[in-house]
Amino acid sequence: LEKIVSIREAVRHPLWMFVIGAVVSVISLFIAFLIFPDSVGLFTTVLVTFVMTPFMVNLLTYEAFVTELEIKKKIRQSFFQRHWDMLLIYTAFFSGMIVALSLVFIFLPDQTVTKLFEDQINEIKLIRGSFLVSSTFLKIAINNVGVLILSVLFAFIFGSGAIFILSWNASVLSAAIGLTAKSVSGLQGIPVALLTYMQHGVFEIVAYFLGGISGGILSALVMKRKTELFGVMIVDSMKVLAAAISLLLVGAVIETLMIPA
Repeated sequence: LEKIVSIREAVRHPLWMFVIGAVVSVISLFIAFLIFPDSVGLFTTVLVTFVMTPFMVNLLTYEAFVTELEIKKKIRQSFFQRHWDMLLIYTAFFSGMIVALSLVFIFLPDQTVTKLFEDQINEIKLIRGSFLVSSTFLKIAINNVGVLILSVLFAFIFGSGAIFILSWNASVLSAAIGLTAKSVSGLQGIPVALLTYMQHGVFEIVAYFLGGISGGILSALVMKRKTELFGVMIVDSMKVLAAAISLLLVGAVIETLMIPA
């Protein structure tokens, strides 16, 4: 599956990654259901990570190479300009996951859905229960920043770390959207579900993407070992990390205001 779309094709046509995200997530869900029935949700994320690691590692290496060339040629660009292609690819892939898994959640019977998404549903219950007991801006912000730091460290230490965290978050978000949509009116409840979670979720998702990209680029640079631009890229990555933390703080403010007193 990871060979269906090359890095060059993904850069030229990021929409293909939306399709790949949908296909890979559904196939992984089906395989996890057959082989790991006791923990389908978790192993779906593991399988998605397993399949996409070669592609994502190659993408990080490609981005580091292109970035180094641009800096050597003294092409002045912001981080977003230099890595816009990568951001689009990540966004398209995980958006495909979210859409596909949300539709699976909505259309399948409740008993089947409970089995397939048991791990994600339990996670959602833990989050909701925790926030209802003592919901504060500080608690939400610390939790989200902690996930961001893990995403950066995982991406820096090994390429599949960021994919795993982002895949898990995508599956949890899909389950949350599915639960809300089903409680309203099924497929027609998707807009309500999106309004419920995306008001703050969009800030968190973008922040985690930036964190994963930041750690991944640093990892690719370290693997090259010799580069005159190492210091420049560290500063660049720190700026991105600061932007990601700022987005999480904005999301935490919105999430805090959404929680009923």
